[in-house]
Amino acid sequence: MVACSSVRIYQVTSGHSTADLFYDQDMLPEVTTASLESVFSLSERQKQAFKRELRRPANRNHLDIEIIYHYLQNRLQNFNFYSKTLTAQQALANNSGNCLSLAILTNALAQTTHVGVYYELAKTPPVFQRENGYLLSSQHIQTVIFEKKVGSSIYYSSKPLKLKIDYYSTAGSRTLRRVSTAEFYAMYYSNVAAEALVEGHNKTAYWNLKKALQIDGDNPVALNMLAVLYRQMGYDSYAEKVFVHGLSLTKNQLELLSNYHRFLIDKNRLQQANQVADVIDDYDDPDPFKWINIADQALLDGRYLQAEKYFKKAQRQAPYLHEPPAGLAKTYYFLGRHKDAITAMEQALENSHDQSAAALYQSKINQLKSQTKNKTE
Repeated sequence: MVACSSVRIYQVTSGHSTADLFYDQDMLPEVTTASLESVFSLSERQKQAFKRELRRPANRNHLDIEIIYHYLQNRLQNFNFYSKTLTAQQALANNSGNCLSLAILTNALAQTTHVGVYYELAKTPPVFQRENGYLLSSQHIQTVIFEKKVGSSIYYSSKPLKLKIDYYSTAGSRTLRRVSTAEFYAMYYSNVAAEALVEGHNKTAYWNLKKALQIDGDNPVALNMLAVLYRQMGYDSYAEKVFVHGLSLTKNQLELLSNYHRFLIDKNRLQQANQVADVIDDYDDPDPFKWINIADQALLDGRYLQAEKYFKKAQRQAPYLHEPPAGLAKTYYFLGRHKDAITAMEQALENSHDQSAAALYQSKINQLKSQTKNKTE
């Protein structure tokens, strides 16, 4: 372990390649995964329907990027963060899907035109879901479409004109970085794997994670999920190999470190676990939601003192958020510190600007006060 700028890195050497992380013999029969072509392109009928939209007289003076934008905008009522990850054909046929499905559909529509496309990872408050013992959080992808060719009937600037497709933008969201095409493709298979993992379809999860890592071998999300999958199936030696390999590849270690720490505790390798915990504690990731995610997982595991530490870290990063004090309130409740729980929940209520969340927090405050009063009588 060494200091690297303001972030401590858990230094470890793998000695393995990504190909060494797969154990197909334990995952037979093989589950067929969707081909890239079937995921990221439309059916011939759908292509022809959209080309008719492009040729409509009303669209004669509009750029292709504008037509794509409005075409999608008219189909957004059933898209959200929570739905399943669909292929482009499925998303268009059902007019539904999650955020990634919308990006996949945008890509497929762009393929029918001369429009170019690239992807960006956005910093935005993630959506958390807890299902069957797994804590899931979203990544938010924005799609940028731009004109590579321009018509002659309208004056255009010399630079390619572009539009950002992000119908779920929230206050405070901003672009973090560009996402490579390989990473974007791998996201589909990682998402499908996560959905399969939650549903208990471990082999489906495995073969989709293998496909994701064959496309993008250094992908920390897929590597982290593969290690979690092996742990779920009782293949602990496989899991540790993936954890170590993932940590050797990336400086974006926080989620991998958190799950590796849990692994070491379960194995009673406490000295090594404490070393990992020290790195996590000194980690200087400015994203409060990463700390909320890790704190929620610690809370789920019953590691209440660590949960308290990480919720406080999130609170220091973003004292205006309601999630960290709400998490602290739950933590204090489990620790038997009911007065501290009330104080934290009152802070969550003060920070909340959502009526439903505020009503929930007020209800929890009333419950806690009632319980505290009964214990003192």
